[in-house]
Amino acid sequence: MIWDEERPPALEADTIHGLTPASGNRTATVRDKAVRAVWAWWPHARLLALAPDVTAPALLHDSDSDSDSEQEYTPDEPPRALTALAASLDDPSAVVASGLCFVFPEQLAAHTPAPPPLLVSDAEGRRAAQRLNRPDNWQPGEWAELIRGETDEWAMAVHDNSPASICFSPASNDTAAEAGIWPRADFRGRRLAPAVVAAWSRRERRNKEVLFHSTTAANHASRSVARTLGLTPPGWIWRVRT
Repeated sequence: MIWDEERPPALEADTIHGLTPASGNRTATVRDKAVRAVWAWWPHARLLALAPDVTAPALLHDSDSDSDSEQEYTPDEPPRALTALAASLDDPSAVVASGLCFVFPEQLAAHTPAPPPLLVSDAEGRRAAQRLNRPDNWQPGEWAELIRGETDEWAMAVHDNSPASICFSPASNDTAAEAGIWPRADFRGRRLAPAVVAAWSRRERRNKEVLFHSTTAANHASRSVARTLGLTPPGWIWRVRT
């Protein structure tokens, strides 16, 4: 795979929120109606996408000043352009939130595998999953879609006929897929997640060029999985929600 510093922000925004690329003087548009703006930010690249009815702050286009388009990458602080945009909405419910994004390398780091059985979303695994107990916090419809393989690939560690840890694809497109991790509360801390994430990646890598894992900045468990598997240093995705 030929990597390009400009690709991660665009792929991330498109996979999670849906992205219409910039054209002419128009900033890229985010199709997710739940957000007003997305700023995907990596050390050497960034991308701003706005809701169709939101315009970019003028300071983004002011090349003669200390503009936010030239702001140095500061991963722990929201981009000034986004905070200015949130303030300009004149909506007290507008919230700027952040998350981390880790990209999967071509080869994952070695890790301790989960104890068997470990199911994946091949034909045999889908048949076996039909006999499992559904986790209480999964709705019947979404659980049925998952185990039938209707929401892309998955992998799960199983204990006593119930899932103990699941990795699945909450968002994907033709090029990229995001890894979502679901742990059963009484199995947290048993290092099952790296194994199911690795198994998921082997399934999704067959058809997707880029895999990544997004998480809130405070999610230490997900960051531990990223370190265990050797996922690349993260970029950030900032959102304005109302």
